Amino acid sequence: MEFRLKFREKFAFGIGDFGGNFCFSFLSSFAMIYFTDIVGANVAAVATLLMAAKCLDGITDLIMGNLIDRTHSKMGKARPWLFWSAFPLALSEIALFNVPKALTEAQKNIYIFIFYLLVCAFFYTASNISYNSLTSLITNNTKDRVSMGSIRFMCTAVAGIIIGSFTTILIQVFGDGQKGWTMVTLLYMVVFLICTMITVFGVKELKDTNTGAEDKKKDVPFFKSVVLLLKNKYFILTFLVFLFLYIFTGSMGASGLYYATYNLGNVNLYGLLSIAMMVPMFIALIIAPKITAKFGMQKTCIYATFLFIAGSLVVALSGDAMPLLLVGIVIRSLGMAPMSAAIFAFIAEAAEYSKIKDKAEIEGMVYSCSSIGIKVGSGLGIAMVGWLMSAGYYDGSLAVQGEAALRMIGVSYKILPVLVGVLVLLVFLALNVEKANKQLKEQV
Repeated sequence: MEFRLKFREKFAFGIGDFGGNFCFSFLSSFAMIYFTDIVGANVAAVATLLMAAKCLDGITDLIMGNLIDRTHSKMGKARPWLFWSAFPLALSEIALFNVPKALTEAQKNIYIFIFYLLVCAFFYTASNISYNSLTSLITNNTKDRVSMGSIRFMCTAVAGIIIGSFTTILIQVFGDGQKGWTMVTLLYMVVFLICTMITVFGVKELKDTNTGAEDKKKDVPFFKSVVLLLKNKYFILTFLVFLFLYIFTGSMGASGLYYATYNLGNVNLYGLLSIAMMVPMFIALIIAPKITAKFGMQKTCIYATFLFIAGSLVVALSGDAMPLLLVGIVIRSLGMAPMSAAIFAFIAEAAEYSKIKDKAEIEGMVYSCSSIGIKVGSGLGIAMVGWLMSAGYYDGSLAVQGEAALRMIGVSYKILPVLVGVLVLLVFLALNVEKANKQLKEQV
């Protein structure tokens, strides 16, 4: 039997991603430039450290997914983890953006690696996988899941506009240098905690899983869950979508601020670039569920990817001309919106595929693909930007960068999205999980 969610429940779910972006998007967009220009760390070293930490995330993601699947409590499977992970996550991110000045360069690198690892591989893993698992655990209705995806990414778009438009201004208001970064991080972590608590107490999982031994007999052992995941081709394809899309978001977040600061010559233009990306996405997300309902998730995402590639090509060919650059970003964002709305519904369908085909309830493990893809993808995107900038001899102590550094920043910001779009299109062409699930249900 399918249950339908009320709008307030969908909004309570979506606001969690609004808050989560004050943790994740802030980290993705501003950590690199904080480490290089404020802390004084080497760009290549930082990029490599961040990538190493992200790779370790893959292990903890799978473990966390299995823990959620094996959790039985009065709050359900995912909500307890979402609640308890929020507080150490906020404290760790505050510490990450407060690197002590007295440390040597090697000590700073160790400090950055440890706290980045704590934030991403442990506390954000627990928070993000439990949050994403709620898509399956609070409803079994596909339309609700797509609608939830639209609402959460509208919240993400609003958060992105706020973070992109006001972070640099707030840092200047609170005081340039470490003081400004400290105050902004504190403010953003308060927002994160409030929004997360709204989600925790504003939604309810579909059924009470605390039914004792009978439920525990259904628990799937960790290694068997891994085998089932690897047998589920739709899990692998959905993981690849997340990986490629978050290489895009990671590279955009990392390179956007550098591009505005050095290529365009005005750090505050980053806010305009963010608005051009987020506002069209917000508008498109409003109608995305209707488009998806009409054409299906796979076809909608294929068409959307063509739009994404077209916009990326306009950006790549724009030079540094702001009007053409903004037009390309708008077109690309209109293509990004339907993919963002549907992507978590694809995970729910992949989980459903395992449930029907293999009689295995491993939602937490399946949802680990989102967290692995998000973090490894964003980490790889950030690292690629750092490595390219290092190849261009970027020096964070210089107010004006050399021609090679500017060229590499431009490659990161304008060329990588084209390549990502092509890869995403190839995956979506094979991601026919809706049709596969329908056929399996007919056979039952």
